[in-house]
Amino acid sequence: MYNANMNILLLEDDIALNRAISKVLQLDNHYVTPFIDGLKVMHGLENHYDLYILDINVPHVTGLELLEIILAHNPDAKVMIISSNTDLHSLEKAYGIGCVDYIKKPFHIAEIRAKINRLDIPLTPINEKIKLKPGVEHLTKKEKRLLQLLLHNAGEVVSYSMIEQDVYTGKPMSMDALRALVRRLRNKLAEDIIRNVLDEGYTIPRRDTDRIQEHSVENSSDMHSLQKENMLLRAERDVLMMKSITDPLTGLYNRSKVEEVFLYEQQRFMHYGDPLSVIIIDLDNFKQVNDQYGHNIGDRYLKRFSRTLHDFFRSVDIIGRWGGEEFIILLPGTSRPEAKAWAKKLQERIKQMECPTVGSRTASFGIATLQKDDTLHTLIERADKALLQAKAEGKDRIRIYEGEKISV
Repeated sequence: MYNANMNILLLEDDIALNRAISKVLQLDNHYVTPFIDGLKVMHGLENHYDLYILDINVPHVTGLELLEIILAHNPDAKVMIISSNTDLHSLEKAYGIGCVDYIKKPFHIAEIRAKINRLDIPLTPINEKIKLKPGVEHLTKKEKRLLQLLLHNAGEVVSYSMIEQDVYTGKPMSMDALRALVRRLRNKLAEDIIRNVLDEGYTIPRRDTDRIQEHSVENSSDMHSLQKENMLLRAERDVLMMKSITDPLTGLYNRSKVEEVFLYEQQRFMHYGDPLSVIIIDLDNFKQVNDQYGHNIGDRYLKRFSRTLHDFFRSVDIIGRWGGEEFIILLPGTSRPEAKAWAKKLQERIKQMECPTVGSRTASFGIATLQKDDTLHTLIERADKALLQAKAEGKDRIRIYEGEKISV
């Protein structure tokens, strides 16, 4: 099943990931309303969405809190949760509240697309198939279910027992209630296409559905070819998108992506005062590795080191390769002392890396925190000064740029 033309609410405070998901889903013919702040989602709960995609760790109102609020507001809502946190308690709580799926970061865009297409959501809104009378804006849930059931079984009789099971979800149904439901639905449709089959049920003649779906692809082989072509185009699009924002060797973000995310975090700093720290990491004496063992061994270590960074930091942190053996970490919502604590832990983790041939290595660290009127250039310039000081003092050290001086 391929769910197309859905109205999707996306809550993800990682601006890069938010844009990537939105872009791909829009190219899949969905309508995406993106948010980065849970509080703003609260203000739009009166709007109807076919699917909600919520990150757990977002500002002001968490994804789990929103999950409860959304389902209390609309028990039939479909909600998917995104999180790097996969502890059993979070999983149990998410599924216990009523999410339909849980996606662990990091993930490939193709994974979220596959999960969306697997959901039991109508292929297209009913009012795109059937015209309503002027002034009628929507159908009720039962009206939608009944019309979907009739359309799915066009040309055949939909029995009373089928209606009781699918429309009333197995609850007892009186004939008076059913007749009233059919009457309301007929009164909302621009054309009376529902036929009564005495003592059996209702039907929509096939000729009406043929006319309604006259723009559908009729040849199954053409449909298969079209689907295959679309899959190839989407796969190519994903690859191109990832290549444009990542370093080809390590898979970490490249300079242009780091610069893009910095601008977003800078806006958060200006509007909300959220701190932002940067750590510049330089692998000590790495030229010796390349000279002694060759660039293939050196590249293998860089890949391993990059995986260590990816596993070590939070999902909200931005990890990039700045050039050669130099790496950059943007730490949103992180003060200078907190950044130092992260660096100290990472310093020990690097020494513990198991790397055949190369053995244990060390790294030097420079830390700076975003200030008013900073640009990415001035922020990194201060972190670089701290890094150079760490190198000058013997390497395998952490130095912090504070005010106009560099401290331990």
